[in-house]
Amino acid sequence: MQICNSENAADVLWSIVSPLADEIPVYKEIMSEDENSTPESYLLIRSDITNGGRIYGDGKALLRRSNCDITLVSKSKGDVSTDIHNVNKAKVEALLRAADAEYTGYNLGYNDVQKISQYSWSVTFIYG
Repeated sequence: MQICNSENAADVLWSIVSPLADEIPVYKEIMSEDENSTPESYLLIRSDITNGGRIYGDGKALLRRSNCDITLVSKSKGDVSTDIHNVNKAKVEALLRAADAEYTGYNLGYNDVQKISQYSWSVTFIYG
Protein backbone atom coordinates (compact mmCIF):
# COMPACT_ATOMS: atom_id res chain seq x y z
CA MET A 1 0.00 0.00 0.00
CA GLN A 2 1.23 3.44 -0.93
CA ILE A 3 2.29 5.76 1.93
CA CYS A 4 2.02 9.43 0.96
CA ASN A 5 3.59 12.44 2.65
CA SER A 6 0.61 14.77 2.94
CA GLU A 7 -1.77 16.08 5.60
CA ASN A 8 -4.78 15.95 3.29
CA ALA A 9 -6.29 12.93 1.49
CA ALA A 10 -7.80 15.16 -1.22
CA ASP A 11 -4.32 16.44 -2.11
CA VAL A 12 -3.01 12.88 -2.42
CA LEU A 13 -5.92 11.89 -4.66
CA TRP A 14 -5.40 14.99 -6.83
CA SER A 15 -1.67 14.21 -7.17
CA ILE A 16 -2.61 10.76 -8.52
CA VAL A 17 -5.07 11.99 -11.19
CA SER A 18 -3.58 15.40 -12.06
CA PRO A 19 -1.34 14.07 -14.87
CA LEU A 20 -4.55 13.41 -16.85
CA ALA A 21 -6.21 16.78 -16.12
CA ASP A 22 -5.15 18.25 -19.48
CA GLU A 23 -6.71 15.31 -21.35
CA ILE A 24 -9.77 14.51 -19.23
CA PRO A 25 -11.63 17.16 -17.20
CA VAL A 26 -11.45 16.38 -13.47
CA TYR A 27 -14.12 17.50 -11.00
CA LYS A 28 -13.87 17.30 -7.21
CA GLU A 29 -16.98 15.79 -5.58
CA ILE A 30 -19.53 16.93 -8.22
CA MET A 31 -19.61 17.81 -11.91
CA SER A 32 -20.66 21.45 -11.93
CA GLU A 33 -21.40 22.04 -15.61
CA ASP A 34 -24.89 22.60 -16.95
CA GLU A 35 -26.45 19.96 -19.19
CA ASN A 36 -25.33 21.70 -22.40
CA SER A 37 -21.71 22.06 -21.22
CA THR A 38 -21.12 18.52 -19.97
CA PRO A 39 -17.85 17.13 -21.34
CA GLU A 40 -17.97 14.01 -23.49
CA SER A 41 -15.92 12.22 -20.84
CA TYR A 42 -14.79 13.35 -17.39
CA LEU A 43 -13.53 12.18 -14.00
CA LEU A 44 -15.18 12.73 -10.63
CA ILE A 45 -12.93 12.37 -7.59
CA ARG A 46 -14.17 11.97 -4.02
CA SER A 47 -11.75 11.76 -1.14
CA ASP A 48 -12.31 10.27 2.30
CA ILE A 49 -15.12 7.86 1.49
CA THR A 50 -13.70 6.18 4.57
CA ASN A 51 -10.88 7.54 6.69
CA GLY A 52 -9.38 6.11 9.85
CA GLY A 53 -6.23 5.99 11.89
CA ARG A 54 -3.66 3.47 10.71
CA ILE A 55 -0.44 3.98 12.71
CA TYR A 56 -0.61 5.42 16.21
CA GLY A 57 1.91 7.05 18.54
CA ASP A 58 1.19 8.38 22.02
CA GLY A 59 -2.53 7.74 21.51
CA LYS A 60 -2.98 9.75 18.32
CA ALA A 61 -3.02 8.69 14.68
CA LEU A 62 0.32 9.52 13.08
CA LEU A 63 -0.73 8.09 9.72
CA ARG A 64 -4.25 7.67 8.37
CA ARG A 65 -5.76 5.25 5.84
CA SER A 66 -8.13 6.79 3.29
CA ASN A 67 -10.38 5.18 0.74
CA CYS A 68 -11.29 7.44 -2.20
CA ASP A 69 -13.25 7.13 -5.45
CA ILE A 70 -12.35 8.03 -9.00
CA THR A 71 -15.31 7.72 -11.36
CA LEU A 72 -15.10 7.99 -15.15
CA VAL A 73 -18.32 9.19 -16.78
CA SER A 74 -18.66 9.21 -20.58
CA LYS A 75 -21.36 9.96 -23.12
CA SER A 76 -20.84 6.58 -24.69
CA LYS A 77 -22.11 3.03 -24.49
CA GLY A 78 -18.56 1.79 -23.95
CA ASP A 79 -19.35 -1.14 -26.21
CA VAL A 80 -16.21 -1.00 -28.37
CA SER A 81 -12.62 -0.78 -27.23
CA THR A 82 -11.91 2.33 -29.31
CA ASP A 83 -14.67 4.58 -27.94
CA ILE A 84 -13.80 7.47 -25.62
CA HIS A 85 -14.95 5.65 -22.49
CA ASN A 86 -12.67 2.66 -22.97
CA VAL A 87 -9.75 4.80 -24.17
CA ASN A 88 -9.99 7.02 -21.06
CA LYS A 89 -10.50 3.99 -18.80
CA ALA A 90 -7.21 2.55 -20.08
CA LYS A 91 -5.47 5.91 -19.41
CA VAL A 92 -6.71 6.01 -15.82
CA GLU A 93 -5.72 2.41 -15.16
CA ALA A 94 -2.25 3.00 -16.61
CA LEU A 95 -1.90 6.04 -14.39
CA LEU A 96 -2.96 4.10 -11.27
CA ARG A 97 -0.50 1.31 -12.06
CA ALA A 98 2.31 3.82 -12.66
CA ALA A 99 1.55 5.44 -9.27
CA ASP A 100 1.66 2.02 -7.55
CA ALA A 101 -1.82 2.80 -6.20
CA GLU A 102 -3.89 0.12 -4.50
CA TYR A 103 -7.26 0.06 -6.21
CA THR A 104 -10.31 -2.00 -7.06
CA GLY A 105 -12.24 -1.31 -10.27
CA TYR A 106 -16.02 -1.45 -10.66
CA ASN A 107 -17.85 -1.40 -13.99
CA LEU A 108 -21.01 0.58 -13.25
CA GLY A 109 -22.21 -0.06 -16.79
CA TYR A 110 -24.36 1.93 -19.17
CA ASN A 111 -27.22 4.10 -17.91
CA ASP A 112 -29.84 4.09 -20.67
CA VAL A 113 -31.77 7.00 -19.13
CA GLN A 114 -28.77 9.36 -18.93
CA LYS A 115 -27.01 7.81 -21.96
CA ILE A 116 -23.68 7.48 -20.10
CA SER A 117 -21.21 4.76 -19.23
CA GLN A 118 -19.49 4.76 -15.86
CA TYR A 119 -16.48 3.03 -14.35
CA SER A 120 -15.26 3.59 -10.80
CA TRP A 121 -12.00 2.89 -8.99
CA SER A 122 -11.82 2.63 -5.22
CA VAL A 123 -8.30 3.81 -4.33
CA THR A 124 -6.73 3.21 -0.90
CA PHE A 125 -3.59 4.80 0.53
CA ILE A 126 -1.97 5.78 3.81
CA TYR A 127 -1.05 9.40 4.34
CA GLY A 128 0.23 11.73 7.03
